[in-house]
Amino acid sequence: MKPEFGIYEQGFGAELKCPACGFNYLHHEKIEIFERTEDSETGLHVTVNEGEVKTDTNLSSNPSPRRHGLLVHFSCEGCSAISTLSLIQHKGNTYMEFSFEEQKT
Repeated sequence: MKPEFGIYEQGFGAELKCPACGFNYLHHEKIEIFERTEDSETGLHVTVNEGEVKTDTNLSSNPSPRRHGLLVHFSCEGCSAISTLSLIQHKGNTYMEFSFEEQKT
């Protein structure tokens, strides 16, 4: 899903809007970084969540089929969705993708 943004403000950037409800009060919950050389089956996976940093070599959640990737997980104040912003490096290009799942209550 295409990321939607609010009005750009100099010095801050543009507000990212929730892909489920369009609200602009999103909170970072977890960040995952995937680092590997081109087409390598091995690499580094770093997760930062609730003040803890974990590292491993599990690349199964890497959004990039060939290179580096970044996942930023959000919760929204306007709805129960948990959304994920993906930054994907592929063949010299950087792509952005937004997805969400309704949080089970």
